[in-house]
Amino acid sequence: MQKTTIKLRRNAKAGKAPIAIIGMPGIGNVGKLVAENIRRELKAERIGTIYSPHFPHQAVMLKNGRLRLVNNTIYLAKVKGKPDLIIITGDMQAVTPEGQYDVNYMIFRLLKERFNCSFIYTIGGYSTGEAVQQKRRVFGNATNTKTIDMFKKTNIIFGKSKGMIWGSAGLIPAFARMGKVDAACLMGETAMLEVDAAAAKSVIEELSKVLGVKIGTDNLDKIIKRTDEIIRQLGQANINIPMPMGQMPVEGGAPSPDPGHRPSYIR
Repeated sequence: MQKTTIKLRRNAKAGKAPIAIIGMPGIGNVGKLVAENIRRELKAERIGTIYSPHFPHQAVMLKNGRLRLVNNTIYLAKVKGKPDLIIITGDMQAVTPEGQYDVNYMIFRLLKERFNCSFIYTIGGYSTGEAVQQKRRVFGNATNTKTIDMFKKTNIIFGKSKGMIWGSAGLIPAFARMGKVDAACLMGETAMLEVDAAAAKSVIEELSKVLGVKIGTDNLDKIIKRTDEIIRQLGQANINIPMPMGQMPVEGGAPSPDPGHRPSYIR
């Protein structure tokens, strides 16, 4: 395998002007949690797989004793009376800048040329470096002012997030802007937990309003409850929860020159 390859099922066909939702692993795994939850709740069908030499050189061990290459997966969800949803998530993101450009440009071309998507959403996590409330805020950036106006009746905050959006969450909307396709990146405010289901739930609540589609969050509520219990137990044991500041994430903002200031990371 010498190049990124997208394998679609022969019968992979979406309706007119579908909407794409891309959620990859990142800070708090917010994007992946959102995409996986939507896939599960809407009973989306797997229609394709993305393989790339730009992904980490790893294979996933399966419960049945078999294995497979790490990949990204493409799903199709049909919702009565609404545009079809193309949902893309995966095990990993590309590990080099060249790989990020290659994989994400191919994803954008697939969405524009193969499926003729009318709108593209990417999902990520955003850390302000400040304490967060249980009800997380959702920040957004979009391809143009007209697109931002679509979200006036939501609680999504535009124009307040700062820094860089790395990886799929940032590159795909940027490619969409160049290719004249409307797109937005929605970012759940995260506490920099390894798995931040509270941030993912806030994004889904806002996305559900925009799409006009009911999306359950029972599974996320269970994760939130378990996470809160673990944090409570660690607090009683006087164990500090380390923040992952010593490593640069797959997608994120550059660290502040002030060592006493926690940087904002977006991915």
